[in-house]
Amino acid sequence: MTSRAKKRIVLPSRPDPPTVEQILEDVRGAVASDPVFVCDLSEEPFIPTCDASSEANKQYLQSCSYVELNNKLKEAQDELKERCEALRSSGMKIESVIEELREAAM
Repeated sequence: MTSRAKKRIVLPSRPDPPTVEQILEDVRGAVASDPVFVCDLSEEPFIPTCDASSEANKQYLQSCSYVELNNKLKEAQDELKERCEALRSSGMKIESVIEELREAAM
């Protein structure tokens, strides 16, 4: 047995999640300056807008463009491999025909 197996640490079980009453008590007891618990319901909720000029949207569109170009590049690479193989095959056929012609000429 290795020393690692001997030094197993037993972690305590997770505590139970807080009850609704405990959460409400925490919220009610929060100071006014606590940004985590302060919630002004009189304000309108934040609704994200889809601004075409936003930096996040530009980056998203740029990422989509990159993925599309990357896929086209992979397709072009596969097509080039096929064409290269066809050229090699044609070259070998031409070499064999040339060799036959040389033998026939002798």
